[in-house]
Parts: sequence; C-alpha cells; structure tokens
Amino acid sequence: MNRDVTSDEKRTGSQLYYFLYICRLKLLKMNEIKVWIEPMTPEEFAGVQKPLTINYSIQSAPFGRVLVASTAKGVCFLMPAAMKWSPVETLKRHFPKAKFRCRTVALHRKALLLLRRRYDKVSDLCLHLYGTPFQINVWRDLLTVPVGKVTTYQNIATRIGRPKSARPVGQAVGANPVMCIVPCHRVVRTNGTLGGYRWGVARKVKFLNEEALKSVKTKGLHNWEPTLF
Repeated sequence: MNRDVTSDEKRTGSQLYYFLYICRLKLLKMNEIKVWIEPMTPEEFAGVQKPLTINYSIQSAPFGRVLVASTAKGVCFLMPAAMKWSPVETLKRHFPKAKFRCRTVALHRKALLLLRRRYDKVSDLCLHLYGTPFQINVWRDLLTVPVGKVTTYQNIATRIGRPKSARPVGQAVGANPVMCIVPCHRVVRTNGTLGGYRWGVARKVKFLNEEALKSVKTKGLHNWEPTLF
C-alpha cells in the first residue's frame, strides 16, 4: 500500500543526498592533489656535505595525535604520537645522522590538512623519503590507490615489474615512514584477509571503514566493504 512521504522523510533524504554530494566533491578534489616522492639520497641521509636538519612537531589529526617531521624539501616521517610508540626516539633512530628541531613548519600544516581532508586548502605535497629504490617504487605505487579501494601485495609486485616479489613488497609496505599519506593501510592479502599493519590492525580497519563510507564504488577496482574485523 502506497503512502505519502512525510516532510521529515523528505528532509532526511535531502540531507543524505547533500552529504553524498559533498563526499563526492571532496573525493574529486582529493584526486586533483599532487603528492609525490622525492627520494632522499644516501649523501643527504648521511649528512655528507651538510647535516640533515629535520623539524618535527606533535599535531592533532582526526585519528589522534601524530608526530610529523620534515626536511627543507618535504615531509619525511609521520607516525602516531602515543607514548607507547616512543615517537621522538623512533624518529631519531630512523635518521641517526640528522639534527632535530622541535617546531611546527608549513609542511607540517599541509600534511595535517591532507589528513583532515581539507582538500580545498592544499594542492600538493612533497614527500622526502629515504629508502631503497625498490621501497621507493612500492611507496609510489601506493600513492595511486584511491580512497575507499584496496590493492594486494601481489598486485603491487606485478605493477612495479617484480611479480615474484610479493613478500619483499610486504616488507616495503611495512617500512613506509609516512602513515596515511602514503596509504599502506590500503593493502590486503590476495585471499582477502587483512594482513598486518605497523600501527595496529584495529587502526587499519578503522581507516578502511571510514574511507569506504565516504567513497564511491568504482568498477574495475577492489572496493573495500566496511566490516567488523
């Protein structure tokens, strides 16, 4: 039996439509943002010509406090700031030859804008990352995985021309020094299970579920379905 739609139902439907419309606009805007990796050379890492200077600060992100660090060229490190991770000590172990300054700089603010999905406020971000050529290739591939989608270690290995290197790909994914911005949480095993995550599997599921709810399903890509893992 048909019935008239109430004004409250109309209002709810309009609000839902507006919410989905805004989410889609944000996704389109995000896809226009240029995030790229400039590899840090061994000479820069070792401070051969001059010491590598790294600015770091503790910032509030949507998922909690984070430590974000940068060189003069780009963001070089981002991790949870919970004391159990010993964030400052972890940063200093990652860059044993660097000089460190605890202060907020413009690159930190740009990184936080991306984490907060303020895509209208930032157009690009350089990541200045130290790693092997293989790791850099894996991290660059991760930057191509859209929000709300997932890929597999095997798919990455195939795309970078190393189809028999799924296990080393997993190690490179785990070594990603810039969480979320290089979206290592969007990688799962070929059998569909989650795999590991450096900062905790529960956090990985939370990221994937939140992104899936704000994304649009795309044919030809692996769409993540929110779960109760």
